Amino acid sequence: MEIIKFIQSFSTPLLDGLFQLITMLGEAPFFLLSLAVFLWCVDQEFGYKLGLAILTSSVLNAGIKEVFQVPRPIGLPGIRSLRLETAGGYSFPSGHTQSATVFWVSVMLKSGKKWVWVLGSVLILSVAVSRLYLGVHFPVDVIGGVGIGAVWVLISNGLFDYTLCTGKKEAFLLIFIPMYLGLYFVADVFYYKITGAATGLILGYLIERRYIQYQVQAGFGRQVCKIVLGLAGLVLVTILLKQALPETAFCDLLRYFLMGFWMTVLAPLLFKILFKSEKA
Repeated sequence: MEIIKFIQSFSTPLLDGLFQLITMLGEAPFFLLSLAVFLWCVDQEFGYKLGLAILTSSVLNAGIKEVFQVPRPIGLPGIRSLRLETAGGYSFPSGHTQSATVFWVSVMLKSGKKWVWVLGSVLILSVAVSRLYLGVHFPVDVIGGVGIGAVWVLISNGLFDYTLCTGKKEAFLLIFIPMYLGLYFVADVFYYKITGAATGLILGYLIERRYIQYQVQAGFGRQVCKIVLGLAGLVLVTILLKQALPETAFCDLLRYFLMGFWMTVLAPLLFKILFKSEKA
């Protein structure tokens, strides 16, 4: 608590806004846009690898939170908490910090460039500090998020690379089985949503690689069109499914599965049909 109070002693309206912007680098919209760019326009294989790491890390994060059930510092004397809409559930480990770590360590390993390592390290630290400044996590939460995230990238990448090199796609069961067993023990709706999204990504990857074989190359104009059409379609699918399906945990799982399936199968198929005159 004293560390949080010390960081918050520098609070100003400007820093309040700045750290709320920084913490968004650990939230779903940033990752969703980044995955869309990689999957549809830049490097599809890396997009799958990155998506697998982020989504399964989020599943792991929700499971660990349920095991330890550490309360957040929200409401403690002397602690000022902001952006509470992003601070649901338990405190340890920090989901924002863990996801930011997974994302930037993945990018750092992919790039291998020194400036990317420096930038990634600074942004991971910035997201971690933002969670303390906003008063929604303890220091041990963000430290745990960094450690777990970094280790999980290596595990997830290793599994993906193994299936890619050997063709043994059944290795994904090492993720599927414990992930679905967790549905019995973890009551958090977020766990169901992320499980659905991870399932959509993995099954979509298997289907797309076998039957669609989408290629990302295209001119700049078509790349922009793909992002706009793909994200518009994702929003439409999300809205329609939310209206059509009742508010239950299973329907949340199904809804997020279909969202993942859109990003990995339906959108690439649409792009391939629309831009068949150019590799797209």
